[in-house]
Amino acid sequence: MLDKKRTKQLEDWMDKRKANPGRLIYIIYRYVHEWASVRWKADGWENLQPDHLRLISIVGTDSVNNNELARRARVSKQAMSKMVMQLEKFGFIDVNPDPKDSRAKVISVNNQGADFLQYFNSCGMVLVDDFAEIIGEKKTKQLIPLLSELAEGLIERDKKRLEEEK
Repeated sequence: MLDKKRTKQLEDWMDKRKANPGRLIYIIYRYVHEWASVRWKADGWENLQPDHLRLISIVGTDSVNNNELARRARVSKQAMSKMVMQLEKFGFIDVNPDPKDSRAKVISVNNQGADFLQYFNSCGMVLVDDFAEIIGEKKTKQLIPLLSELAEGLIERDKKRLEEEK
């Protein structure tokens, strides 16, 4: 049972939670994650999970090794290896010997992976329409550039941090 002090703290938090950025981002993340899982399966991409996007979107047009992917995604090498095996099995990436290091493999997005990224881009437009139904078209048109600016800023900050760690 909560004491009076903590009861008051909890009541205060409950009043303020609608403005807590961490909570808001988590709710939106959870919504998009669940939405994508259902939508992708319905559209024929049944093997992909939203977490796979982490790998596919990081690789881009360059080939990169597992360790570099793990570093960029900020996940363990083991977690990245598992994801690489899954996506190779599902046919979204190619894994080939690294010409610079005989012990390593390089990962690259293949045609099916590129097709998925194109499809994923179209999903973004569906989400925009979904958001517009909730907050209106005008606010959605303001929201998307702000989210983009925030995300790109976070990505740049992360890149700088990764470079400093090298």
